[in-house]
Amino acid sequence: MVAISKLIFPTKFRIVSTIRILAVEDDPLYAESLKIVVEQLGYQLMDIVDNTADAINAIRLEEPDLILMDIEINDTLTGIDLAKMIKALTSAPVIYVTAFKDKSVIDKAKYTSPAGFIIKPYEQESLQAAIELALFAKTAGNFKPASRSMDSFYIRDNHRLVKINISEILAVEVEEKYCYIITAQRRHIINIRLKDVLKQLPADDFIQIHRSFVVRKSAIEEINNTSNEITLAGKKSFPVGKTYRETLLSSLNYLSKG
Repeated sequence: MVAISKLIFPTKFRIVSTIRILAVEDDPLYAESLKIVVEQLGYQLMDIVDNTADAINAIRLEEPDLILMDIEINDTLTGIDLAKMIKALTSAPVIYVTAFKDKSVIDKAKYTSPAGFIIKPYEQESLQAAIELALFAKTAGNFKPASRSMDSFYIRDNHRLVKINISEILAVEVEEKYCYIITAQRRHIINIRLKDVLKQLPADDFIQIHRSFVVRKSAIEEINNTSNEITLAGKKSFPVGKTYRETLLSSLNYLSKG
């Protein structure tokens, strides 16, 4: 009997994040359980597959952010074998969701460095905790100076982790001990210092223009010399502090009449 816990996010109020999850599961009942739980947690379920070939094709079509992996799948290979194979295709963390709990299986699984190991039947809260910890560990493990090529990071939003694509960030605003990450669609609040946010952003495209604002240079559409304001893509305006003005202007590529 598949245990499906109570749903803690009513559909009416659910906000879907951009985190994409691939499930590899050959039991139809557990597949349906995973579908319900993952979607109610607010994540995107890319697909549910039950064999090696379909899993590899799904990853090549669209790389997932996380993989929920059964060990006994509809294949001559096991989920552990599949986890080894896909390491060259994706950096997505793998969480084993399985009915196997004997030591020999766990010993084999641990050599694939999984992000988690959940025994069926599971509680929704256990799956949610495993997903959040795996995604957080992935972000922390990939941390490098701002010159790296990482294209996204995760932030906590109530009971979920939400993926933020760096390419979508227009600005960062500081307000007391909080920072707001501003995109064209919304503002995400995080309890983190500005200097720590800047470490996650490419230094060649983000610049501080005010003690309270950092903006993406490539999104600047206009600088008003009268009001000392800049306008970004999406028509969002921000003030330019006097002590930051010269640094901003000298960093831009522009033509003048002399």
